[in-house]
Amino acid sequence: MKMTSYSAPIKRGALATCIFFLLATPSVFASDASQRALDDMVITASKRESSLDEFAGSITVKDGQFITDHEINDLSELTRFIPNVYFKKANSGDTFVSRGISTIDTSLFSPMGLYINDVSYPLSYMQNQRLTNVKRVEVLRGPQGTLYGRNSESGIINVVLEEPGDELKASASLTAGNNATWCGEASVSGPVMKDTLFLGLSVTGRKSDGFIENEVTGKDDVADEETTSARGTLRWTPGERFELVTTIDATDRDKGISTLRFEDGPQASGRHKVRSNGEDRTDEEGGGGVVKMNWRGDTARLTSITSNRQFTKDFIHDFDRTPINLGTTEMAIDQDNWSQEFRVASEGEAPVSWVVGLFGFTEDLDTAMALNHDIASKSKKRVTDSENEGYALFGQATYRLTDKLKLTGGLRREHATAEGSQVSTSSKGLVTFDEKLSETEWLPMASASYSLADNLTAYATCARGWLAGGFNYFSANSEETFGYEPEYTVNYETGLKATFFDRRLKADFSLFYIDIDDKQVREEVPGGGQGVWKFSNAGKAHSQGIELDLTALPVGNLEVFAGVGLSDTEIDTWQGTTGGMPFDYSGNTLPWAPEFTWNAGLGYYMNNGLYGIADVSGAGKQYFDAANTLKDDGYALVNLKIGYALGRFDISVYCKNLLDEAYATKKVKNMKGFTMVEDGEPLTFGLTLNWRL
Repeated sequence: MKMTSYSAPIKRGALATCIFFLLATPSVFASDASQRALDDMVITASKRESSLDEFAGSITVKDGQFITDHEINDLSELTRFIPNVYFKKANSGDTFVSRGISTIDTSLFSPMGLYINDVSYPLSYMQNQRLTNVKRVEVLRGPQGTLYGRNSESGIINVVLEEPGDELKASASLTAGNNATWCGEASVSGPVMKDTLFLGLSVTGRKSDGFIENEVTGKDDVADEETTSARGTLRWTPGERFELVTTIDATDRDKGISTLRFEDGPQASGRHKVRSNGEDRTDEEGGGGVVKMNWRGDTARLTSITSNRQFTKDFIHDFDRTPINLGTTEMAIDQDNWSQEFRVASEGEAPVSWVVGLFGFTEDLDTAMALNHDIASKSKKRVTDSENEGYALFGQATYRLTDKLKLTGGLRREHATAEGSQVSTSSKGLVTFDEKLSETEWLPMASASYSLADNLTAYATCARGWLAGGFNYFSANSEETFGYEPEYTVNYETGLKATFFDRRLKADFSLFYIDIDDKQVREEVPGGGQGVWKFSNAGKAHSQGIELDLTALPVGNLEVFAGVGLSDTEIDTWQGTTGGMPFDYSGNTLPWAPEFTWNAGLGYYMNNGLYGIADVSGAGKQYFDAANTLKDDGYALVNLKIGYALGRFDISVYCKNLLDEAYATKKVKNMKGFTMVEDGEPLTFGLTLNWRL
C-alpha cells in the first residue's frame, strides 16, 4: 500500500488523536482510588540523578516493561515511538536522525550520540543495538554538547541497563517467527555475598533467514542473520558510600547483505527480490569493558568511568548488484577506543545543583577498501590509518531562583585532534594522502523553567552542538578530498510539560528552531570517475518544527499513548555539482529527514491475565539525496500483540507490519543512472514465551 495519497490524512489523524486526549472530558479520567497514576521517573541523562518532570528540555523515556510489551528488539524499532527521531537503516551505515539532522550517507559517525551505561558507541555500524535487560532508554532531542560533546549535535540516546542487587532475579525468553526466525534470551542476577557483592549474567542469540530472495540463485536467505551476544556485570558495595561496577560484553554477528535491488533498468526486480550473482556477507565483532566507581559524600558524588570498546567489520559484496560477473567490493573496519571520565555532582536538595567533569579519549580507526574488478586495470585499493584524541572540561549548574523559577547554565571546552594517512593503489600507481585536523570548541547552553501551576511547567532553552570533522575513508582521490571540517548547530527551543487528572494524563509539547552551519555533505568530484566523492562543508541549513508526546491511563487497566513530531528542513545555501553540471541545492529538503513522524497505541490488561496491545507508527515523505530526486512518500506500520500472563509465565503472539506496508529505507543511483532500493521489513509474526523468577 503506497502512502502518497494517505500522508496528509495520517498527519491529521495523529494530531486529532493527540488533541482528543488533551480535550478528553474529566469523566473519562474520573477520580477512583483504584486507578493507577503515571509516576515521575528518576533519569540520569543529565549526568546526575534528576526528576523527569523537572527536566527543562524535550525528552522521551521508555522503560523495560514498555520494550517487552511492544516486542521491541532493537533501537531501530524503539525510535518509532519517539517523536522526531528516525532511524536510517542501511548497509552503508545506520544513523539516528533527530529533528531532521542527518549526516553523510557513508559517514562512520552519527550526529546523535548513543551511550549505554555511560559508554559511547560512536560508529554508525554500532548504532542498532539489541535491547536486552534494559531498565530504561532516555532519548533527549536537541544538542547535548555541554555534557556529551562532539557526537551529540542533535541529541542523545542514553540506555540504562539493569544492575544486580540483593534480590535474586532470573528470566528467559524464546521467540519463533516466520522467515525461520529464532531468538532466545536468558539472564540471572543476584547476590554472591549479601549486601556486598552481586553478579549479573545475560546471553542472547538470534537466527533468521531474512526476507530477501535472490532471483538469480533461487536462495531465499541472502539476508540471513546469526547473532550471539553476552554480558557480565560484577557490582561491589563494601560500604554505604562506595560502589564499584565492572561490566564486560561481546557480540558476534554474521549476516547476508544482499538487500539492494534495482527499481528500474534492465535488472529491475520486485520488492524484497534481488538479482546479484555474488554472495554478499558481513561479519561484525564488538565488545569491551567498563569500570565505574561511585563515591557518595554528604553533599556530592564522585564518579569515575573507564571504558574500552573494540569493533571490527569485514564485508564483501557484488559491487554492480547484477547477474553479470564484474567484480566485488571488500571492506574492513577496525576500531579501538579508550575513554576516561571523572565527574563530581551535587547530592540532595539545595538551591543550586551542579555537575563538573573531565573527559578524555583516544581512538585508533583503521579501514581498508578494495574494488576487485574482473578487468585488472580497473581494480583499486585504499588503506587508511587514523588516530583520534580529545579531552574536555565541562560543567552545568541549576539555580532555583524562586519556588517557581529555575535557571540552568552550562559550558564545555572540547579539544580534538585527528591524524590520518591513506594509501591508494590503482593501475595509475600508488598515492599517499596525509592530513592532521585540530579543533577546539566552546559549547554553551542556557535554559529557564517556570512553574505556571502545580501540574504545568514552561521552559525555554538555547544550546550549541557540533559534529567533529574527519576523513573520507572510502572515496578520496586527493589530499584536498581526504579531510573535512566540523558541522555546527544552534538549537532554540520552548515547551510545556503538564499532567492532568491526578497524574493519569501526561503531555509534553515543544517548539524548536535549529541553525545549521558548515553542513557536512557528500559531493561529486568532477572527472573523478566511479566511486570518487568528496566530503565538504557546504554552507547553511535550518530545521524547525513541533513535538507532542502523550501518555494516559484513562480507565481501569487501559494504557494509551500518542506522539507526533513535525520537522521542516531546508538547505539555505549550497552550490554543488550533479551529473558533472553545476547545481544549486538551495531551497531543497535535507536528505534522510522525514517531514513528520508519529505513533499511537494502547494496551489493555485484564485481571485474569489476558492482554492485548496495538500500536501504529509512521513517517512522512523523505528524500534520500540532496537534489531531492529520490524519495519515499511515507508509510504507516501497524503492530498487534495478544498474550496471556500466568504466574511466572507469559505466552504471546505478535504481528509486525500487519498490513504489509511497502516502503524504502534507502534509495541511491548507480553510475548509469538506475535507481537502487533497500526495502523495509515486510509483515512478520511469531510466538514468544517468557519466564521470570
